Amino acid sequence: MSMFGPGAHIGSPLPQGQLVGNYRSYEAATAAVDRAVEAGVDPRFLSIVGRDLRSVYRLRHRPSYAAVAGRGALQGAFFGLFIGLLMSMMTAGQDMLLTLGSTMLLGAIIWVIFGVIGEVMRRRQMKYAMIPSMTAVSFDLVVDNAVAGQVTAALGPQPGAQQPSNTPAAPSPEPEASEPSSTPSEPTGGIQDLPDGRPQYGVRVDPKPDAPQQDSDESDTSR
Repeated sequence: MSMFGPGAHIGSPLPQGQLVGNYRSYEAATAAVDRAVEAGVDPRFLSIVGRDLRSVYRLRHRPSYAAVAGRGALQGAFFGLFIGLLMSMMTAGQDMLLTLGSTMLLGAIIWVIFGVIGEVMRRRQMKYAMIPSMTAVSFDLVVDNAVAGQVTAALGPQPGAQQPSNTPAAPSPEPEASEPSSTPSEPTGGIQDLPDGRPQYGVRVDPKPDAPQQDSDESDTSR
């Protein structure tokens, strides 16, 4: 598949819009486009963008010398036929068959010689034939924002589709109420108690009540 077909503009900007789907093959992308067009979408709003272009070199066996000679003879014969017709027109049609036969034979011989020599030189450089091509890893279907909803409704969920930006965000779950801790509260100051409530150092002593005031008699005696 040629990546640059008729009417292609080298260096043109990438299409802007919404990514409707990403496909692993060009045929799958064109099938999605066909369904969208059948649903009434204007194809001018649709674009197929190849992602991650790669150069691929496919290897083949070199053709045999017999195949090279046969192809060269056929090409030379057609070229000789064309030259023979021109010569016959210039000589007013005299000995037309002889002229055509000689030019076709001469052309076939010359093409066979040059074809075989060229094949020998190519085989010295490389023992196999290499066919270069360019392909993409995946293909994006990009549509204009004006018809994005129509294309999405016609195609349904597609692989690699881009979510629209105006989709409301899902509400965040409310935080669950924390369970009360079973451990006793720790004092804010001083030395903390052990988990079972006992003091960490020493023995807790209950505070004593204040001493009662002495009788008035003792106060009088002191006087």
